Amino acid sequence: MEYLEKKREKQRIKNIRKRKIKKFLTAFFFIIVFFLWGIYFLLQSDLLNLKKIEVQGNIILTTEEIIDTGQLFLNRNIFQYKLIDIEKNLLSHPFIKEVSLQRKLPNRIIVTVREREKYAIIPYMGSYIYIDQDKVVLQVSENYLAEDLILITGVEFQSFNLGDQVDISKEPLLDAAIELIEASKLVTIGELISEINIGQEDYIKLVTFDGIEVLIGNKTDMAYSVLALKEVLTNLYTRNIKSVIVDMRYKGQISIRNRENWEEN
Repeated sequence: MEYLEKKREKQRIKNIRKRKIKKFLTAFFFIIVFFLWGIYFLLQSDLLNLKKIEVQGNIILTTEEIIDTGQLFLNRNIFQYKLIDIEKNLLSHPFIKEVSLQRKLPNRIIVTVREREKYAIIPYMGSYIYIDQDKVVLQVSENYLAEDLILITGVEFQSFNLGDQVDISKEPLLDAAIELIEASKLVTIGELISEINIGQEDYIKLVTFDGIEVLIGNKTDMAYSVLALKEVLTNLYTRNIKSVIVDMRYKGQISIRNRENWEEN
């Protein structure tokens, strides 16, 4: 008898456990269904429709240009947008260097961009190619726009495409020219420079707005050369001397000669 009673008790406990598990699974099932139904309701409702697009960090491009490039449209559910696709669209614009995107529930998307800046102009077959500091082509214009930018001449192109780095035959010389521009801006003589010519093999020719020509070795320390050049130009302008060629091709040597008497070595 005692054995039978223990067996019945075990069976009763077992049944109770089964009922509890069944109730738990039933409740869990209804919670999942309710949760999924709630998500479906939110996705179909206007609550999560895009109502506001905030654009930050833009200086050159307008907010409308960035929104159009990103292919963002109001009154569309924000979860129907794939942020990676928006980023890809935005990075296809030549002037956009970096992008950061955020969804802000219930109805906002924040777009933060870092723009590329025009750094120099390269004339090419009647057109003008605007590049940034990374040698990326930002714009191609048939007209020379009056901007405070230095012309880089003597460039031999292999190819160029908007949004891509230029492909040229003398890339180290272009790198040296960009380094020269950067150094000249740091020592505040960038506004004096009109043109940088990289058509030669061994040196770069710099031309000021006053017509002074400066020859700089392409393998020299540009920061040091520009500091020395600033002092030379200051002395020349103080003495009102302009029609000269300043030869800085050789380390530690600076010679100044009248253009009329110059014979290039």
